Amino acid sequence: MQRYLWLMALVIAPGAWAADLGEARQLMKASQPDKAAEVLRQLARQKPHDPWLAYNQAVAAYATKNYDAADQIWQKLAATELHPQLRDQVWSQIGNVSFRRGEPFEADEPEKAVPLWEQSREAYRIVLVSDPKNKTVQHNLKVVETKLAKIHARLAQRLLQEAKNKPLEEELKKMQAALDHERTAQNLDPQNKDYQEETRKIEKELAVKFTQKAAKEEKKADATLAKKTPSDWERKRAEEQLEKALSDFQQAKSLDEKNKEAEQGEERVKDKLAQLMTQEGQKLQKEAENTAQSDKEKAIDKFEQALEKFEQAQNVDPDNQQAQKGEQEVKQALEKLHAERGEEQAQKGEEQKQNQPAQAAQNMQEALNHFQEAQQLAQENNPENKGAYQPQIDKLQRELPPLLNQLGRDEHQKARQAEAQSPEKAVQHLQKAATAYNRSQEIQANEEAQKGEQEVRQELARLRAQLAKNAQQKTQQPPEKKAKKEDQRETQSFYSLLAQIKDEQKQREYDEGRRAPAQAYNPDDERIFKNW
Repeated sequence: MQRYLWLMALVIAPGAWAADLGEARQLMKASQPDKAAEVLRQLARQKPHDPWLAYNQAVAAYATKNYDAADQIWQKLAATELHPQLRDQVWSQIGNVSFRRGEPFEADEPEKAVPLWEQSREAYRIVLVSDPKNKTVQHNLKVVETKLAKIHARLAQRLLQEAKNKPLEEELKKMQAALDHERTAQNLDPQNKDYQEETRKIEKELAVKFTQKAAKEEKKADATLAKKTPSDWERKRAEEQLEKALSDFQQAKSLDEKNKEAEQGEERVKDKLAQLMTQEGQKLQKEAENTAQSDKEKAIDKFEQALEKFEQAQNVDPDNQQAQKGEQEVKQALEKLHAERGEEQAQKGEEQKQNQPAQAAQNMQEALNHFQEAQQLAQENNPENKGAYQPQIDKLQRELPPLLNQLGRDEHQKARQAEAQSPEKAVQHLQKAATAYNRSQEIQANEEAQKGEQEVRQELARLRAQLAKNAQQKTQQPPEKKAKKEDQRETQSFYSLLAQIKDEQKQREYDEGRRAPAQAYNPDDERIFKNW
């Protein structure tokens, strides 16, 4: 097969002035593209916006080997709406000129030819979508893909040479980039047996390197864990090292399924990592049990951390019986603690309802959260306990909305009273009112809370606009000591409000995320891709 690009000649617009192009066509046939370009420039002055003439000017520029000028014209045309016939011609020529622009780099700077030839390839593929039987474009595409495959194969070999005698980490990066290039060459020319064999060879060599790296990480972790009493920080570092080792063994195995060392290393590290995670979970479980009587909230946090460790251990090794046992024990302990804490908070809220409605609402909301957590855990511990704490939940969901609505009304009234003296304090009260109404609706939709929140939001918007206007006016006045003090008080008030809002948001996120499922073990494969 001939290995050259076929270039299309000058084209004539359907129904256009063919006679005017006659001279230019004759000059092109006579190998006088410079003179043809001059004729076309004169014609373009008569019709400066004619895309067909612009296309032909680019053809003439191409014939004079002014590839940059031709490319600029065709790229500009491709970005406009064209006649279908002209559109395909333009994209074909973009393929041609992109290839020619890459040719000077082929021998000495092949990495610079790659993006240009990739552009050429994509241009031809665009044409074949609308005209799949175009033999000329099919031929040109094959030429480009064959040449591009050779460049990728060359770049792969160059990277392999550079990788020799380098530190292991750097060697791995270069070998991975080489593999990417070789695989690309194989995809571009799938019938080439040499590319297939070289790809397989690099994969095997790379698998060996990943196995070596994994073994080093495993050895570091073993040395740390062999100490009589490694610190928490050392155990954490050992866990990270085992995770890296596992990731590398798995990478080696994916590259070469017959690599027995990688297969054995993967299973060995899985056992070590799962065991270490289980031990961490047991340690946290013990700390939680010792704290349960004196500080239930702290114990709950410790149990949650232990549960996460047991779940991580099972993600690494699903058959780890110690992790399974620990998970069951922790869930049972958590259910009991949440239920006890819920009873305490609910009782405290009942006692505060008359004289301290804000504190009562807070405690009852926390009680509701605890009972909901306990109910979810009860169902996980025993599916027959689906509604174990539903009576307590129902009772709180009946009592909380009226209490929160009353709190919203009280804060709204305080805002009205404070507005004349301190709009900033009024904003704080309105924010509390809006939060109360919003929580009321989250528990149970009710018209009073919906209407109350709407009114409060409107007043908040009005007051904030007023404060912004006042601040703008003060910036335009001459500075005075008194004004500076007032500005300082306003700033402090604003940041206090901001902190309050942020604290509420953090509490909401914490409550929602308390029982979020643990993330599955997903090691970072640190794969390096070549940069086009």
